[in-house]
Amino acid sequence: MSDVLLHTRPAEGTDLPLAGWRHNVGKPLSLDFAGEAPRSLRSLVVLSWNVWIGRGDIVRVITRIRQGDYAQDGIPGDLPFVALLQEAYRAGDTVPPTSNSFHARDFSIRALHHEHEVRAVAGALQLNLRYAPSMRNGVHQSDRGNAVLSDLPFVGASARELPFVLQRRVAVGATVRLGERLVHVHSAHLDPRGGSARDFLGLVGRERQASALLEEIQADPDALRVLGADLNLVRQRREPAFRAFMEAGFVTGIPDPSLRWAHTFHRPPRLILDWLMVRDRGGAIASMHAIRLDENPQDRGPYVFGSDHHPLLCRIDFHP
Repeated sequence: MSDVLLHTRPAEGTDLPLAGWRHNVGKPLSLDFAGEAPRSLRSLVVLSWNVWIGRGDIVRVITRIRQGDYAQDGIPGDLPFVALLQEAYRAGDTVPPTSNSFHARDFSIRALHHEHEVRAVAGALQLNLRYAPSMRNGVHQSDRGNAVLSDLPFVGASARELPFVLQRRVAVGATVRLGERLVHVHSAHLDPRGGSARDFLGLVGRERQASALLEEIQADPDALRVLGADLNLVRQRREPAFRAFMEAGFVTGIPDPSLRWAHTFHRPPRLILDWLMVRDRGGAIASMHAIRLDENPQDRGPYVFGSDHHPLLCRIDFHP
């Protein structure tokens, strides 16, 4: 196991509140637990999930995927695997012991001291982890952010701080090796609202954040990209942020135009907030098959595997 730090590229500018948010969280984290890479080199399974400040039972969901519970959906349990997590929860001494008041104010006591802490999850599942915190969870000595988990070896990783709108946001990117093929994966979470009355719905702010993320991605325009994100697009495909991804060459895997799910955010008002997108300018992908995971077959109950978001699961098959 290795435990090394992951560098975060800061957002442009020297906004004073943003500096306060930065100093209120722990350091980014890299851990390597996985042993040899899986044998199959022609397919990749991708899970994208907002785990609601660690409430989502990541171990349970990934265990179900690995043991073949979704094989009837065309996603067997023995394929190489990547999880793109939003609102992953990290607690411990690496987070400053006291808060400087720049923190999220929607943190519930229910998230304290539970078993879904992202380092513990990586260890329990023996997966490699790249995690970067976005914000502190209230006064508690913990933070939340985006993470990538995989049984494939990482050959590179990065974290990008997005323009400040309402709360600090840091997107995480990593490169996994699938045989001789490199796949660049990204986990991101855009702001749900704007930082001013003029942009209450956050359309302008999310467009700025999407543009900054795409600026990072455009550094290698021909690389194969997979993006799993809670984009918080309240106006869905009509938002400028969504159009920015489409104009940059991304296509949607979830929701696919043929998959008309009513929602991915499980609580009222039920909305499609979570997306899985790919950019494949080299034509490496032969096919994609995506499903939404439901804990209850009738999509009932207050939560989905503990979270207020549905996990999204996709199988990507590559050409030889």
